[in-house]
Amino acid sequence: MDLSSRIDSFSKKIHQLASKFDRQREENVALAKENDELKTELDRQRGLIRSLTEKLERAGQADANDHSDSNRSIDAGKDEIKAQLDFCLSEIEKCIEWLQKQ
Repeated sequence: MDLSSRIDSFSKKIHQLASKFDRQREENVALAKENDELKTELDRQRGLIRSLTEKLERAGQADANDHSDSNRSIDAGKDEIKAQLDFCLSEIEKCIEWLQKQ
């Protein structure tokens, strides 16, 4: 193999390597951009998860408070019904006494 053909072969290999290097660089840039986009999306998703977790915790606390408020109102309702029944019974007793006197 003479010097000229060896130089041509070497030149082709250098061009091929340069071309491959350019493709690798472009791919690296594209992958870095995609990586940044994925990191941004991941941060957004984590924020959403945090927000939903906080809402769920607040809802659980509110639900627990509602149950205790609900129990209080049920107890108050029972007391009110009991008072009404006591009033009605006393009125019935008065009526029975009045009827017995007649």
